[in-house]
Parts: sequence; C-alpha cells; structure tokens
Amino acid sequence: MESVLELKGKLQNVYAQYSTYIDKVVRFVLAFVAFFMINREIGYMHMLANPVVALGLAVICAFLPPIFTLVAGAVLTMAHVYSVSLGMLIVTALLFVIMYVFYLRFAPKTAIVILVVVTAYIAKVPAAALVALGLLGTPAYAVPAALGTIAYYMIHQVKKSAAAIQAAKSSSFVNDMIKFAKQAVSSKEMWLMVIAGIICIILVYTIRRAAMAHAWKAASVAGALAYLIVATAGGSVLSVKTSTTTLFVGAVVAVVIGLVLEIIFFAVDYSKCESLQFEDDEYYYYVKAVPKVGVTVPEKTVQQINKREEYPSETEVIDAKELRKKTQQHAQKDAAKKHVRKETPSHAAQEPVRHAKKQQAGQERKQARPRKTVDRQQPNPKKAAVKRKPSPQKRQLSDADTEHLLLTQSLEKELNLNKDNK
Repeated sequence: MESVLELKGKLQNVYAQYSTYIDKVVRFVLAFVAFFMINREIGYMHMLANPVVALGLAVICAFLPPIFTLVAGAVLTMAHVYSVSLGMLIVTALLFVIMYVFYLRFAPKTAIVILVVVTAYIAKVPAAALVALGLLGTPAYAVPAALGTIAYYMIHQVKKSAAAIQAAKSSSFVNDMIKFAKQAVSSKEMWLMVIAGIICIILVYTIRRAAMAHAWKAASVAGALAYLIVATAGGSVLSVKTSTTTLFVGAVVAVVIGLVLEIIFFAVDYSKCESLQFEDDEYYYYVKAVPKVGVTVPEKTVQQINKREEYPSETEVIDAKELRKKTQQHAQKDAAKKHVRKETPSHAAQEPVRHAKKQQAGQERKQARPRKTVDRQQPNPKKAAVKRKPSPQKRQLSDADTEHLLLTQSLEKELNLNKDNK
C-alpha cells in the first residue's frame, strides 16, 4: 500500500507541473477512443471510417472545449447515418438538437459526461462509467448519463435497422423516418438501462456521502450490484434480452474502477478515526474526524565512497606548534613594515627641497631663453592699426554769449566780496 501511495504522490507532483499538457493529452485520448468506436460501430461511410480521420479530429478537439468534442462525435454519427437513410438522419439530428436546446446549452461542461457514457456502452462496461459518476459527481449527473444512454441506443438502433432499410430500396425516406422513430422511442431495453443508470448514480452518491467507514468501497459495490440486479430483473419482467455475462463483467470492472478512484481521491485511515464534540450558544456539534493517508516521497541521498587510499581525506589535521610559528612570522613581517615606514622621510619634510629645486630650474630656463630687441623708431603695427576718435571741434562764442559770461563773472565776484565783509 505504501508503494501505491508513493506512486500517487509522484503522479500528483508530475500533474502539478504539467497539468496543462496532461489535460490536453487526456482530451485527445478520450476523443480518439470515442471517434474510433463510433466508426467501428456504424462505419457506413468508408471515407470517414478511416482511423486517420478519427486521429485528426481528436487532435483538433484536444485544444477545444469539451462541447466541441461532443459536436464532432454527433456530426460523425450523422454522416454515417446519412449513408444509410435520409429519414434516419432527420430523426437522429432532431434528437441531438433537442439535447442541445433543452440541456447542453445550459450545462456545456457536462458534454464530456455524455461522451464518456456513450463510449462505455460501446465498450460493454456502462456500469463502470455510472459508478465513477456517482463517486466523483452529484445526482445531477444522472441527466447527462440518461442522455448518453439514449444516444447510444439510437446508434445501436441504426445498426440494427441498417440492413433492413438498405434491402428495401423502394421505401421513401418518410416511411424510414417514421419506422425508425417508432423503434427508437419504443425500445424497452433503452428505457430499462436509463432507469438502471439513474438508480446506480443516486445510490452510489448517497452511500459515498454517508458517515460510515469504507463508504467509497461500499458505494462502489452497492452501485455495481444495483445496476446488475435492475438490468437483469427488469429484462426478465419486460421480456428484454440482456446478456448476464456482459452485465456481470461490467459490474466487476465498476468495482475495480471504484477502488482505484478511492485511492486517488479519498485515501483515508479509518483505524485512526476520532469522534469530537463542540458546542456554542445554540447547538451541540458531533464531528467524526478521519485522517488522510499520506506518505512522503523519500529523498535520495548519494554517498561518495573513496575506493583508493592515495586520495587525501576530507578532514585536515593542524599542528599547534606550526600554527604558532606562522602567527609569529606574520607578526614579525608586520613590525618590519612599520619600521621601514618610520625611517622614510615624510611628504611634508620633502616639500621645501622640491620647492627650491623648482625655483632653480625656473631661473635656469629664464637665463637660457633669448631676449628680443625691439626697434623703437619703427612704429608698432598694432598701435598704428588702432583708430583714434575725432577730437571735438572748438566753438566760437557770439556777442550775446560773451555778455552773459561777463555778467555771471561779475555777480560771482560781488557775492564773494559780500561773504568776506561779513
């Protein structure tokens, strides 16, 4: 059991990392199996019965929502039915339109349930799909399961009536349509299986939700037995031919599928179950706690073993005496460096010597530089080039100006004399 739980943990880790790709692969596989089985069941149009067609459709449907997979299966079915009779095609198309208008357009995500049920009926294990829906879903899944059952028996009726309709070539499509519709609606086996499927799903869900030990196991066994008993007893009462062997094998497969689903989705340890009690101001609460079973994935530890003796060991032994010698040597080197720094003159002491050397070098450069002799008799071109401003012209005074000037001078003299007398 531990190895199975370890495998479950590894698979959960892988799915968590690559969930997007795994979902697309699952859709591809389901679509391919469904299209392949439809072609095998009613492959009257040889061009579409080729497995390459089913493979191409499955690749396309893997990247589309589940409703498109169901639509592709319905179109493939109608194409095969059209090869048999136009009247049968009209009845089949009308059935698919009713399914879509009254149910699928309100719950498009359950389209995958219809496809799974049809595939399980073609594979002769319908009880396995019904038990799985009861364990993983709700009682509402009984509706798409019933629609899947009706769709399968419609395909089965096409297979039964194809030989008779092809033999009677003179019959009109209206007669074929009426005859096929009567046979499909009045099929006792179809309605018996619809009732058996609804009972199975509701019973499995009810027992699975019960507060009892090993509820999933009991629900799987009870659902498989209920489907087997209802189908067998109903066949005897309604005089419907049912294969007991096929029903028994389907029931066994359903129980196995239920056990696998319990390990994947509901692994608990009932031996450590606890009953707890709580209360508040209004109620008392009685709780039954069942711990989950979980096994941690062991981590691999790799130990390296040195086979040869010449390889040095990982640990190194240090002698205390050698360590003291090394520290003393380092201390002596540091002291010698400090002593050398003290003996060398400082930058401030060397500064006057450098200044005197710079002055002596400057004087030597001045003496070595030749002096230029300037001839003063020759005019300087720069001074000659400078333009002087014109001098102001002298103004000649008129007679009136002269009299005014003399008057002002005489007044100034009189004023000065008055000041001196005071």
